[in-house]
Amino acid sequence: MKNRLKLRNVGFLWDLKEPLPEVRAKNKVTIRAAAPKDRERLRKIVVEAYLPEWSWWVRQIGGKERARADLMSYISEFLRDRKKRILVAEDGEKIIGFCGAAKHYRGTGTIGYGVAVLPGFRKRGIGSMLLLAALDWLKKSCVRFVKLEEETFGFANKDSPAILLYKSLGGKVISDQIFFTGTGMRRIRKTLPPTIPVRYT
Repeated sequence: MKNRLKLRNVGFLWDLKEPLPEVRAKNKVTIRAAAPKDRERLRKIVVEAYLPEWSWWVRQIGGKERARADLMSYISEFLRDRKKRILVAEDGEKIIGFCGAAKHYRGTGTIGYGVAVLPGFRKRGIGSMLLLAALDWLKKSCVRFVKLEEETFGFANKDSPAILLYKSLGGKVISDQIFFTGTGMRRIRKTLPPTIPVRYT
């Protein structure tokens, strides 16, 4: 296990029947839906907005440019599909963060690849504003149950900033899996509320 990190994959679910909290950023930030013209500006920050927490994944996938290509394929898909949306946070003319959301059928939806904010703009409420904007769009689209499209990660004995964010905005943990970087899952611990559907296919 030398040089391998012990991590957790954590899944979340939101019930949008519950009211969403109100959060304000500590500086002037605009939250809006991204357009195809924003693609290149998103490309410039798409990897950096996940660092340093996701540095292990960038190394595992083969470096920043491969990570950038992987993330941009997801962003491009969301920009093309009317049932999906990328929300961006802007400080002046600069995109400083983003969050994806997708509508499915039977009142379900997903948050795609979580919330990402450039390191220099964190701890200002921007991630909260992005996530709430995504959840609000889904709620107005008659979605009730929302989960993460891909589980977020946490350190073995410590919650990551993303986990703390999701918990603070009403997310309920529905799965918690321990693994080592470069390997498959080693142990699974799940907490699944029996009355909440978790299948989206």
